[in-house]
Amino acid sequence: MKTVKTLMLLLFVTTIAVAQDLNPSELPETVKNAFLKDYSKATDVEWERDMENYKVEFDMERMEQEIWYTASGEVIKKEQDITEADLPQGIRDAIKSKYPDYRVDDVEMTWQDGKTTYEVELEKGKEEWKIVYDSNGNVLQERRD
Repeated sequence: MKTVKTLMLLLFVTTIAVAQDLNPSELPETVKNAFLKDYSKATDVEWERDMENYKVEFDMERMEQEIWYTASGEVIKKEQDITEADLPQGIRDAIKSKYPDYRVDDVEMTWQDGKTTYEVELEKGKEEWKIVYDSNGNVLQERRD
């Protein structure tokens, strides 16, 4: 029992050490300026320290977004919610072909290392799938939820 408590405490401390909420005044100017340059109209902005990088969560035109910056203000990863209509046509065609009776529940676009992927959540009754596509509609990962 003591081992379990110790492990839980360690997990809690590690989680706090890895991702910490930040006040915008605690950000490097390079990070603040890089964000404000492109997202000055963002709302519900929340910052975290994620290891040596900075992560910001915010809304833009009622769509959730997340961006990871290095301390020098370089964007290393972006995630944002998009609509089904915003999916590339190849992905919409792939969904219609393989999952004709499913409805698109949620779509998230991720950009990292110069590559864009799309995570699509599909539903049909109680059955759910999460599928990650590349920009051309090729399946990169597929799992039943």
